[in-house]
Amino acid sequence: MKLIPKVGIAFTGIEGVDLDQDRLKEYQEKFKKELKNFNTENVLLDFTVSNEKSSRKANNIFRRENIDVVLLVVAQWTSDKTALEIIQNLSIPVIIFTTRVSPHAISINGAQTIAASLKELDVQFRFIFGDIKKIKTKEKIFDYAIAAAVIKKLKGARIASIGNIPEIMLSLSTDPLTVKKIFGCNVVTVDYYKMEEYRGSMKQDLLEKRIEEIKKKVGKVSVDNNVLAESISFYYALKRMADDLKLDAIAFNCYPFPALKGKTCLAVSNLNDDGIITSCEGDINASIIMMMMDYINGKAVLNSDLIIDDKSNNAIMFSHCGSGPFTCASDCKDIMLQENYEVKSGLGVYYPVTKSGEKITIVNLVGRETTYRMCTLYGKSVGINKMTYCGNLINVKFNTDVEKLINIIGNEGFGHHWMVSYGDHVNIFREIGSLLGINNMFID
Repeated sequence: MKLIPKVGIAFTGIEGVDLDQDRLKEYQEKFKKELKNFNTENVLLDFTVSNEKSSRKANNIFRRENIDVVLLVVAQWTSDKTALEIIQNLSIPVIIFTTRVSPHAISINGAQTIAASLKELDVQFRFIFGDIKKIKTKEKIFDYAIAAAVIKKLKGARIASIGNIPEIMLSLSTDPLTVKKIFGCNVVTVDYYKMEEYRGSMKQDLLEKRIEEIKKKVGKVSVDNNVLAESISFYYALKRMADDLKLDAIAFNCYPFPALKGKTCLAVSNLNDDGIITSCEGDINASIIMMMMDYINGKAVLNSDLIIDDKSNNAIMFSHCGSGPFTCASDCKDIMLQENYEVKSGLGVYYPVTKSGEKITIVNLVGRETTYRMCTLYGKSVGINKMTYCGNLINVKFNTDVEKLINIIGNEGFGHHWMVSYGDHVNIFREIGSLLGINNMFID
């Protein structure tokens, strides 16, 4: 679900001294025109906040509107006292935007005064100086606003942990209280027996209808209907569970062999296409990043491993066991449903990403309360025309030498799950890391 950040915007100033108030009014009109180019929902005050009465009024409006971030437009010198009264008890991040209006407006000086006080009070803020007409300035404001909205949306999100984590992947360990403390998410523990209860209530005609829909959509199916029906039964079971338990995401441990591995890949693929975030191997940290990416661009995410380097293209191939969403394929006709290669049972959703030049953001989150660390990679896709690995292959070209890149992420102890999203979300993840207090390494 793509988020549109809700921004409370206040023009600020001061009374009793001549600081080019007439120029301020002119600038406000210019700023309002530029708001049309913002992909935000704006709560724009129709008055200048310049004294105690107006600051209390602004505060009441922002509290009532339940905004994600406050944008203080400091185009004229403003008291830090006024700014603090505007944000009183809001407990959300602040953008201090200042610009060059005239020498007598001394806006930059006033914005610095506000920033110094917010810093002393540990209020999260971003100071942005620039020209509001420039795209780069707008992007800085939007990136911080969407980051604030993403973090606010995470608070109260419900993640089902089904089956914990594989016993061979201890680095995926986390705990519900840590997740609640750092991200605000609630972890709901669900055992396999509960899931089987949901599966037991599936109607055969529902499965048969779904089988035919999928066969028409994909390029090739080389497993029989019984195998398809089994995976589809997990899809409907988890979908009903998500609805009943009001889940925002599912961290599903598909690893118990031979009970589940290869039997749930299609279900995970289709759930992510439906916007029900589902991560593999019980990785709660992965599900959190997948939710963030979904909030940012509203599109499904490839839950991937770093598989192999491609030195000829200075690229790395990312993939996983075969649970990639259909919508992440370049073309649905590239999708093959065939026996899971690793366990020789069930099925895998296999395809290569064939398009080149797509902007790609890749994020890893690993650790626990005091050790959380994030790595954000950025590159562009290099089309793959044939299957060299049974999974959901995407080749990503980087500027950094890939041998150096792999050594960096290994030596920093980043995890083995990498969430792959179409688009450039690097600066948003930089802001997310900053707001959460999590170290975020960037490599392009």
